[in-house]
Amino acid sequence: MSVSVLENIALTLLARLEGLVNNGGTYNTDVVEVIRPTRLGSNWTPQHLQIVLTQGASEVVDELSYPGNPPAICRRQTFNIRCHVMSDEQDTEAIETVINTFAADIVKVVCTPSEWYNFSGYAINSEWLAMEDIASDGSVDGCNVLIAVYYRTDENDPYTVRA
Repeated sequence: MSVSVLENIALTLLARLEGLVNNGGTYNTDVVEVIRPTRLGSNWTPQHLQIVLTQGASEVVDELSYPGNPPAICRRQTFNIRCHVMSDEQDTEAIETVINTFAADIVKVVCTPSEWYNFSGYAINSEWLAMEDIASDGSVDGCNVLIAVYYRTDENDPYTVRA
């Protein structure tokens, strides 16, 4: 089965994030699991130091698209890297400290290859967006680290990378 350019980017991001699971002290955050939820979201339950990777908004970027036959269409895909923090009530460390460290480790692990932004040649650029809090019942339960990935494909073939 062929894998689309977008799915290859998502799989590359997932593999990099999995570098935080049982990392042996390489990073400050030892993640319990990294998942991509199923359609119904029934394959997971929130846990402390868990990452849930989902796709956000996608848009066409006309100024980075190329004319031709077929034209190369540039898309900007946002990924949500949801970092769940469910510290013990007896934990004396500030929740913001845990969240800031978690988010910093996310950026560090994703940016580990020197040309991290091209996602193994599937993307043309990437950028980090503003982090969002994940809150419920008036408390902070983690953060959403957003990354936007720009990639090009043939207009009529989303499986073909265009530089």
